Amino acid sequence: SEDTDSDQLKNVPQSTENGIDNEAFEMGVVSRPINATEKYFKAHSKIFKYVVLGILGAGYVAYFIAACVLDFQRATALVVLTILAVVATSYELLMKYKGESISHFLKPAVRCFQSNLKWLKCMRTREDVLLLVFFLDTSKRPEQLISFGGVCMFIVLLYLFSAHRSMISWRPVFWGLGMEFCIGLFVIRTEPGLIAFDWLGKQVQVFLDYTKEGSSFVFGDLIANIFAFQALPIVVFFSSVMSILYFLGIMQWLILKISWVMEITMGTSPTETLSVAGNIFVGQTEAPLLIRPYLKEMTKSEIHAVMTGGFATIAGSVMGAFISFGIDASSLISASVMAAPCALAISKLSYPETEESAFKAEKNIKVACGDEQNILEAASSGASASIGLVANIAANLIAFLAILAFINQALSWLGGMVGYPEITFQVRSEIISTYALCGFANFSSLGIVIGGLSSISPSRRSDISSLVLRAMVTGTCVSLINACVAGLLFVPPLDCVGIFRGSAFNATDLNIQQCCQDLFQSTVNNGNITFEGQWSSIPNVTLFFSKCCQCCGLSDVPVCL
Repeated sequence: SEDTDSDQLKNVPQSTENGIDNEAFEMGVVSRPINATEKYFKAHSKIFKYVVLGILGAGYVAYFIAACVLDFQRATALVVLTILAVVATSYELLMKYKGESISHFLKPAVRCFQSNLKWLKCMRTREDVLLLVFFLDTSKRPEQLISFGGVCMFIVLLYLFSAHRSMISWRPVFWGLGMEFCIGLFVIRTEPGLIAFDWLGKQVQVFLDYTKEGSSFVFGDLIANIFAFQALPIVVFFSSVMSILYFLGIMQWLILKISWVMEITMGTSPTETLSVAGNIFVGQTEAPLLIRPYLKEMTKSEIHAVMTGGFATIAGSVMGAFISFGIDASSLISASVMAAPCALAISKLSYPETEESAFKAEKNIKVACGDEQNILEAASSGASASIGLVANIAANLIAFLAILAFINQALSWLGGMVGYPEITFQVRSEIISTYALCGFANFSSLGIVIGGLSSISPSRRSDISSLVLRAMVTGTCVSLINACVAGLLFVPPLDCVGIFRGSAFNATDLNIQQCCQDLFQSTVNNGNITFEGQWSSIPNVTLFFSKCCQCCGLSDVPVCL
């Protein structure tokens, strides 16, 4: 019986093992074609990748051609985006495969440029010419000299109160202010700049209007009458979109390109430049996340520049809220772009570099990314992160508008005692105030900056706390310098109606000629003379029109015939 039991015990596992082997064999037979197919795809992955990209590319080209043929004007935005994508992709491919060859080819020219700096002497002559042109321009509008004096005053004050005056490097200061001035000149004074930023502002406004779909579903008809339900959801929407763009790597690419331009011109380190460039699009606590791994090794001057950039600019989500308030979108966008080089310039004037930076080359600097695993998580985390910001905006609006109303009433009461009850604290110049207020330099932001940066790098808490107040003051000066540059360049439109009413229509008066030309451009003469635009609702416009035709030798203008 013992032999029988032992035989049975031996047979049981044997039969079980045979069953497992059979199942494994069957599974192997079934999975063998799948494994072979998988290996084939892995071995030829590049070919399949190129085939898919080729199909997608051909499809997009067909779509692009069809859109342009059907209505080219409607497809203008598509054409611009396509050109930008092609240029950016071509540049990336060129630098990836031929970057070293190009650098080697240009080395002799760079050495020659660096060894022959005699052209700097010529810069003095050019500066004299620029100053002459500037004073000729301001001779027609002397009030612009007030803005120029403001820029000079802030630079002198920051120099006097600089932490290390003897260590100031003027290269980043002058380059940063020069870049700010050039951006402002392009945006405010040139027609292509006005058109481009006006178009960009309108597109941003259209994009932000999509917020109404979500807020109307949640709040219903309340969005039509209540400000909080109409404007603040824009912050949530914009924050979510920015989070998605970060997840896709689009924002990182754009920030790296902008920082590269400032770095090679101003000579600042890659880390501080990267953070300040990020402040154009994101807030004062989000931008330092781009350089999270390097913050603990940065110098005090670099940390000061990072904080100044945060104080001197506004986040994209807050910009969206400001646009919903009715503030001009193109002015907000240009102010945020202008503030970046100015922030770096002024920060190096307020707290110059006195240490050796550990980051000399950009090749060792990588942009930090978020922890999101997919695009849906990125959208959700961006929306969730905006909750505190929305509450902060609402609370500050309640407090500051109430305080402003009290101050206005107090000033009106005091002015009434001496016969001037109209005295208030209201800012009259909308454009200049837009540039001045485009920043986060306020006392409530001190805690945000200290808490945000200390959480990223706890070992630098003491340095951050000791520099944050100076950075806030410097950020305030950056915003005010931005406003001064805007006031320096901004030319208010002519009050043609007032000029016509108080003028004898002198042919030598340039303002009369310009206003008459504007009136003629809005005139339609198809048998009956009619007026378009602002002139259609102005009384006595026919009288102004006839006087314009009689004066200035303009009687042969087609609309006057």
